[in-house]
Order: sequence, then structure tokens, then C-alpha cells
Amino acid sequence: MRRMLPAVLLILAAIWWGPEVAGGPGAPWVQVVAAARREGTLTLYDGHGGALPTIQFAADLFQRTYGIRVEMSVMRASEAQERVRIEQRAGRPLADLVTVGPSQAWQMKKLQQTVQPLGDLPSSKRVAAQIRLKLQEWEIEDVMLVEAVQVYGVLINTRLVPSGEEPQSWMDLLDPRWRGRMIADDPRAFGGGSVFFAATYKRFGRGYHEQLAGQRPFFTRAIAEAANRVARGEFALMYPFALGLYPRVRDLPNVKVVIPREGAPYVLQGVSIPREVRHPNAARLFAELLLSDAVQRNLYENFVLPAVAGFIRQAPSEQRNLLGVPLWETSDPPRGEELLRLASEIYR
Repeated sequence: MRRMLPAVLLILAAIWWGPEVAGGPGAPWVQVVAAARREGTLTLYDGHGGALPTIQFAADLFQRTYGIRVEMSVMRASEAQERVRIEQRAGRPLADLVTVGPSQAWQMKKLQQTVQPLGDLPSSKRVAAQIRLKLQEWEIEDVMLVEAVQVYGVLINTRLVPSGEEPQSWMDLLDPRWRGRMIADDPRAFGGGSVFFAATYKRFGRGYHEQLAGQRPFFTRAIAEAANRVARGEFALMYPFALGLYPRVRDLPNVKVVIPREGAPYVLQGVSIPREVRHPNAARLFAELLLSDAVQRNLYENFVLPAVAGFIRQAPSEQRNLLGVPLWETSDPPRGEELLRLASEIYR
């Protein structure tokens, strides 16, 4: 009986004292799983705006595997960040987990103090060393787990853009033939548009964007629908086009993806846990699931680069060819707000 007492006390402590005991950073993982099952629910804000279909796949897998219900809302990155800020400030947390890019994670940690450390996850060391070093450079490795790398190119309507006339460089977007014929992810809010703005501003400078503004691109924040609008012929091309959206239009005969010769802008995509949550163990368990083989496989099947080292080698040739392009530039988290202001000045 005495040998059983510590285990009994541990179970009672988890019930009495709640998730901090069961899901603390040093707790055995089996305790986290058990506590997550007791919590029974996970509220997830998907700030990827639908450009990472694997999140829904992971939510369905999570529910089947653990019997934990996932309540998911899809929105822009900026909206997800603002909702978390308001909830934390009001002391009424709803989101247990939020999908983020580095700029959001940096702001939520450094400026808003609205996220907490993820703690040790069993699979975190599977993430490619280059990704982990990047997070360390930005000092967000404790609050952001990266499960994917979103790669950006240009989506072309082949009926409106003859073969051989596709943009071969990001500079080609300045060609007068595209004036008024491009749809673009809005660079004035966090998301793919701001990643593209940061990458091209760093490489080409302000003058590039002043000329691009003169091309009168149509800005949208409904990026999933934007791909369909290109396919329907409302626009000749879309930039930056998240390859995670490609499965939506891949089977249509009149679209294709072009990666300009400089390479692909990219962004690390992952999750963070808000500072105060109702279901912390479910949040950590879902984060761990994102690094599973099933989820990482679903990523490359949907033309998103897996974060687990070497996993892309298993992908079919079509995915390997598109995702194996040189990665060019990415966002600059410490300058995130500054770059949003610059984009707002240029694109009025």
C-alpha cells in the first residue's frame, strides 16, 4: 500500500491543483496526456487564414486519437493576435492555442507579454536545426514551436499569361503589362503579404514598392478565395502565392505556379500558447501532435515544407521540385510594426 501512495497522491494533486501540476514543463509526458484528456476541449485560433490546410487535418486527427474536441476559428494572423491580446487583458481567455508566424510570436512575447513558454515537448528536437537557430536568433524559441515552412511564389492564369511571358523575377511584377491585373495578399497586415514586403524591401528597397504601388495591385485578406479568382480569370496573377493553397486549384487546367529566379520568400509557421489558458495540457499535446509523422506527411502532400529535418525527402517528385527551390528571404520580427507602417505609407 505504501508503494502505491505516491501515485495516488499524484493523481489527486492533478485533480485538486489543476493543470499546473499535471502539465508543468518538467512533468512526465504521460501525465500531460492524461490531464489533456480530462480537460476534454481545445480552443484553437488558426491565424494562417486557411493557407495551411494541415491544421484542420491535425485537428481531426487530434480528436480521433485523444477524444478531445477541437473548437477552431480561422482568421488572419493580425486578427488572431489581437483577439488573444484582448482576452488576456480582460482576464477572460478563450484561445488555448494560436497559430503564429515569427513576427506575431515576437510581438506577443516582447511587447504584449501574452504568451507562455511551451515547455519541453518530446518531439521538439526533431525540428530542423536551421529552424531552431532562427528562433534563437529572434529569442522566441521558448514560446513558438515551428511545424512548417510556408513557401511563396506567383500563381499564374495560363489563359491570360502566355507561355514564356510569366514573371521570371520578382522585379518583373513592375512590368506595365500587369498594371491592374494582379491580386495580392495585403502587406499592411501580418500575413503572407507582410512577409513578401519584408523580403523585397530588404533586397530591393523602398523604390521597388513605390513602383509596385503604381501597378495598382488589388489587395485582399481573403487569400484562399484569391487563388480561385485567379483561376476564374478575374486576375492574371497572384502574389505572394502561398503554396499551401495550391491543392485548391491544382487540378484546374489554366493555372500554374512560378518561383522567380531569386528564390522563394518563406515564413516559419507554428503555434504559441497564450499566457493564461483554460486547457494548457490539451494545447501542449496538440503542439506535439503537429510534429508527428502523419501531420508532417500531410504537410508535404499539401505543398508545405515540413519542419522535421529531412522529412521532405519522402515527398513525391512534384512536391519536392516545388518545395526544393532556394529559400530567399523571410520576415524580420523585431521590425514587424515598422515594416507594417512603411507598407501603409507606400500603399495608400
